[in-house]
Amino acid sequence: MKTKLTALSLAIVILASLFTLTACTENGSGTTSGATGREKVPAQEIGDGRVTFRFEVTDDTGTIKAWNVNTDQSIVGEALLEVGLISGEAGSLGLYVTEVNGLVADYMANESWWGFYIDGEMAMAGVDGTDIEMSKVYAFIYNIE
Repeated sequence: MKTKLTALSLAIVILASLFTLTACTENGSGTTSGATGREKVPAQEIGDGRVTFRFEVTDDTGTIKAWNVNTDQSIVGEALLEVGLISGEAGSLGLYVTEVNGLVADYMANESWWGFYIDGEMAMAGVDGTDIEMSKVYAFIYNIE
C-alpha cells in the first residue's frame, strides 16, 4: 500500500510540474515566451546556411528585436560576427562583446555591458565558446549598473 501511495504522490508531483511549465511558457494567445521571458517577437531572416538559430537583442530601452540566423558556422559568436550583429574586442578570456545591433555598451563610460543569455539564463560560457544548438534561443541584453 505504501508503494502505491508513493507512486501516486510522485505521479501527482510530475503532473503538477508539467502543468506549471506549460503555464509558464504559454501566454494565453498561443505565443510562447522568448529567451527573456517576454512575448516572442517576430524574427527577421538573416544570413545564409544550413543551420538556423534564434537570436534576440534587448536594447537600452527594453525593446526586443529578433533574428533567425542562418549560417554554416558551428559557434554562436562566429555566426553573429559573420552577419554583423555583434562586434567586440578579443582578449585573454575570449571575445568581449561591446556592440550588438549597432548599440555600444561601454562600462568605462557609463557602466553598461552586454549580458549573453541562452534560453533566458545567463550563459556559462562566452558567445565565442558556445556551440550552436538549433533548439536554443540566444540573446544579448543591455545592462547598466
